Amino acid sequence: MYERLAEKLKATSALKWFPNRGAEESWIAEVEEELGFSLPPSYRWWLVHYGNARLNGGNILTIVSPEHRGYGDTDLLYIHRLNKAEEWWVSQFPHRLDLFVPDSDELYFFDTSSRDEQGEFPIMCYDLMNELIDTYASTFAEFLERLIDEHSGGNFDL
Repeated sequence: MYERLAEKLKATSALKWFPNRGAEESWIAEVEEELGFSLPPSYRWWLVHYGNARLNGGNILTIVSPEHRGYGDTDLLYIHRLNKAEEWWVSQFPHRLDLFVPDSDELYFFDTSSRDEQGEFPIMCYDLMNELIDTYASTFAEFLERLIDEHSGGNFDL
């Protein structure tokens, strides 16, 4: 199902990832329980098979082992807990689950208010300079493919 994405990941040098660092199913289940919803299927696939990536000075958030979650700045739940602790953040972004904050003037997040029939959340791009939010991708898999294409100097024809 994700063969095209796996091939792009093999071929790209734009996205840095390290093999054999995937999340365990029990870690994912624990995070989903605290969040109160299931994570999108393509993101779950990514977490289990890859689990980590770095691009443009930022990390695509992952799920780390529970013993490291209290200080893991690449952990999805840790970042979400920090965000939820801010009242202004909760009132302004009640359905935002941060995913990727590169070293630039934008950030990407799951819009948890909208789930498609496959269980995917759209990925939104928040332009911090202009305070604009637009849909970037309809699935996490599409999000990764688009990032790879944009930072590899062209599209892949796989």
